[in-house]
Amino acid sequence: MKSLMLATDLSNRSERALLRAANLVRRFDCPWFILHVVDGDQPQLRVELEVEQVRRYLAERLDYFSELAGREPEIWVEVGDPAQHIGDCARWSEVELLVMGSHRKNPLRDIFVGTTLERVIRTSQVPVLLVNQVPEGDYKAPLLAVDCSSTSAHAVRTSQNLGLLPDSGVRTVHAFDPLGSTMLLAAGAPGAPAAIPGDYAAAERTRITRELEEFLHREGLESQVGLRLVEEGLPMTVLRRLVNDTPTDLLVMGTRGLTGVKRIMIGSVADAAMRELECDILTVPPAKR
Repeated sequence: MKSLMLATDLSNRSERALLRAANLVRRFDCPWFILHVVDGDQPQLRVELEVEQVRRYLAERLDYFSELAGREPEIWVEVGDPAQHIGDCARWSEVELLVMGSHRKNPLRDIFVGTTLERVIRTSQVPVLLVNQVPEGDYKAPLLAVDCSSTSAHAVRTSQNLGLLPDSGVRTVHAFDPLGSTMLLAAGAPGAPAAIPGDYAAAERTRITRELEEFLHREGLESQVGLRLVEEGLPMTVLRRLVNDTPTDLLVMGTRGLTGVKRIMIGSVADAAMRELECDILTVPPAKR
């Protein structure tokens, strides 16, 4: 990893993200930035006072940050829309990873625009690591959520290139929903396989398993992945079950290449995972073209 940015709201939740960011900086000896964005949508006097207080607070902790990470961070205090400004700063600084903690949510506001974290992830051009847990060393039990797309392949490669995956113990999971396919079959969808509905789940599992193996081979990812899981159910149902029932300290997933209004307004499995799951989550945007 060449560089990273910690975006903090100075809460206890962000403190966990600070510890993870410092752990990565110490491990890779890379430059790092600490960013706090003061919401500009408030009275000017209040904005100016908050900026001054935040700068003073971060300056007083500079020695602590440096001791944690083994090198001094560059501190930025900016004013604007937090979600937009975090994404812009990550792009301007050309960091390879943006690290954030979970944020307190406003239920009514979230219905319409999502949390700051969710808005950042939907528009970010760099991978975002959401830190939910207090770090206990390097990640040892990651789970890669894939759907055999180029986006998934890019997410796996990126997590590997960032140095977040261990040499062993990496699992991958592909969820499939036989009910949805059976409904298409019943509707006479073009190209639907001629299978007996009662046997369709088993046939679909076999097909997806073969597709997953071909995907890993085609993308050259066989050496990065150990256990390959093909699980029946909706993606979020499968992820919830695996994360809750098996040791998982990092979930890796790609985000869809939506643009414009769709990217801002449409929810995703990544959104649901961030709202529900307690492990750390790395979301990787599609590769630039």
